[in-house]
Amino acid sequence: MIEADYRVFSAVQEGIELPPIFVIPSDREGLVYNDDWDNIGQRRTASGSFTFSNVYVAADEVLGPPPDPDGAFATFLGIVAQLTKTYVYLGIAEGALEAAKHYTTTQTRPWITSGVDSATKDPYILHHYGEFWIELQAAISLADQTAEKVTVAWEKKESLTHQERGEVAVSVSAAKALATKAGLNIANRIFEVTGTRSTATRYGLDRYWRDLRTFTLHDPVDYKLRDIGNWLLNHELPTITQYS
Repeated sequence: MIEADYRVFSAVQEGIELPPIFVIPSDREGLVYNDDWDNIGQRRTASGSFTFSNVYVAADEVLGPPPDPDGAFATFLGIVAQLTKTYVYLGIAEGALEAAKHYTTTQTRPWITSGVDSATKDPYILHHYGEFWIELQAAISLADQTAEKVTVAWEKKESLTHQERGEVAVSVSAAKALATKAGLNIANRIFEVTGTRSTATRYGLDRYWRDLRTFTLHDPVDYKLRDIGNWLLNHELPTITQYS
C-alpha cells in the first residue's frame, strides 16, 4: 500500500550525464507499484519496484537543473535528506523506548530473586533504562547541533563553498552514525527490560528493531565512520554522493 500522494523518480538517458528528476502523483495512469517488498520492516515505504507504461510527465513536473550545477549548493539537498533520515531513526528509537517504558511500568514482573516488589525498582532494569536514555539524549543533541549547521549552510545558497559543504557533510555523517548505533542498541535491548512475555506478537515491540535495522542498511554506517576518520586524520572531505 502506498501512502504518499506523490512519488519522486529519476530517469537515466543515454548521452545525458545528470538524470532528470520528476515528481508525479502516485495514481498517475500507467504507473504501477508492484508491491514486491517482502523484507523485514518498513512495510509501507513502497521500497519495491515500479512499472512504467506510457506514463505522462508534464514539463512543470520535471525539476530543472540548479543555477550552478558545479557549485557546492547544487548537491546540498542530499545532505538535507541524510539529516532527515537521522531524525527518522531517532523517532523510531524514541518510540521504542517509550513503548518499553509503558510495558515495564504496567506489565513487567520483578525477577524472583530481585528482592523488590516492582520491576521499576529492579536495579538492573533501572541501569539499562539509564543507559538507553543517555544514549538517546546524546544522539538527539548531536543531531540538533548538526541541524543548526545545516541551516546556516542552506541559507548561504550559491555562495556555499565546497569546503563548507564537506564539513557539514562530516557533521551529518556523525549524527547519522550515532543515531544508527543508539537506535539499534535501544530497539534490540528493550526486551531485556520488558521480559519474555513482551515478545508476544500482539505487542509488536519487535517492529522498532525491524524497521530501523532495514532502514539503516540502505546506507552502511561503516562508510560514514570511514569518511569521518579520513577527514580527521587526512583532512580529506567526503566524496560527494547522494549519501554524503
